[in-house]
Amino acid sequence: MVVVVREGGGGWKRGRITYYGAPKLFAAAYDPSRGEGSFGILAYGSCGYTNEGGALPFPRTQYAASADGSPDFPGSCGRCYDIRCKTGHVMNNQGQPIQITNGFYEGDKFRPYLPAINPNVPDTKGRAFPGNPAPNGSQTTRCYAGSPTIRIRIADSCPCTQVLKDSAPGVAAGGETRTQTWCCSTQDVRHFDVSYDTFEQLAHPVYGVAMIEYRTVDCDSGAALPEGYIDKSTIYSGGPRPGWSWFPYLSSNFTLIVPGAATPAGTPSTCLSISPGGGLSFKCRECYKAGFQPFAGASAISFWIRSNTQSSAPFASSTPPGQAPGLKLILQKQESGNYCASEPTTNTTAPVATAAGGWFQFSVPTSAFNCGGGGITLADVTQFEFQNKNECNSDVCIGEIKIVR
Repeated sequence: MVVVVREGGGGWKRGRITYYGAPKLFAAAYDPSRGEGSFGILAYGSCGYTNEGGALPFPRTQYAASADGSPDFPGSCGRCYDIRCKTGHVMNNQGQPIQITNGFYEGDKFRPYLPAINPNVPDTKGRAFPGNPAPNGSQTTRCYAGSPTIRIRIADSCPCTQVLKDSAPGVAAGGETRTQTWCCSTQDVRHFDVSYDTFEQLAHPVYGVAMIEYRTVDCDSGAALPEGYIDKSTIYSGGPRPGWSWFPYLSSNFTLIVPGAATPAGTPSTCLSISPGGGLSFKCRECYKAGFQPFAGASAISFWIRSNTQSSAPFASSTPPGQAPGLKLILQKQESGNYCASEPTTNTTAPVATAAGGWFQFSVPTSAFNCGGGGITLADVTQFEFQNKNECNSDVCIGEIKIVR
């Protein structure tokens, strides 16, 4: 499903897109020259957003990666942008028409010009490559007539400096460090790596790269938002809010959004089975930086939680139906590994409300985490985590996670 949005409003800025997650047709045509798996996959990105088994909770057209060289990379997980294709010269990071040298963009062996490998690959709709009319070794991308404005959601990152293990396809023994110049984007040219499915709606994918206009928007309403927007009051409500990743670990049966497990607020929750020592984390990446800092000034963290145990066996789970699940709560600065000194639990904290369906609401004061005693302050905190320290699995659904001020 393509999320096509209304035009109007303002705030459009210049950007550029490449793509990942290409179909087998393109992998077969270009991987022999580019390296096996060169187009990557949409699942398991740096923001999480992948259900158990690799299923995607959002439409493929929404998946996109943010260049970590972009000024608004901090807190980019879950942020949405409207993008529209712009016919014209493809620009480099300095805002100048890019040059193609010996079949590579700016002579960079890691950025091959696809038409130099094979210009005769149709897209999945059977459309032929319309050609590059630009002279003198530059590139003009022709957008499809009537191509839509599409809403994308950041689910991954596109690193400027990529560290690759020697087990990765096409990587030399001992591993490699590569520069992905597209992703070293600047304020002049904001770069996104969008899904193949999105690129194909805008221009022929043999182009490989296209110029766009973009603006930051609310994922649901499409209302324009400030560049670099994060939600500083809500981490999860019917899904992760802008700024927040979602990562289960040592867990099973994890699903990002479960409409059938609605919270008392009527919003879907996230459900999973957490093994002993496992957990569920929500991170606002690089949000310790000035202007972000979602926990600065916070007085409490509140959330709804219930058991999702499906078995009546007494030792099948540490979360019997109808009882408040017991989990440890953690605040940390994920980037440095520093934790707040105390880790309260729902076992030792009384719920502030209950609701039908076995739901319990907790509101845990930030003072209970003793952040000043852990070498970090609340302004430094970038991650909130639930952890299972019980002897059996914890089967839970959680929703409406809010930062209270």
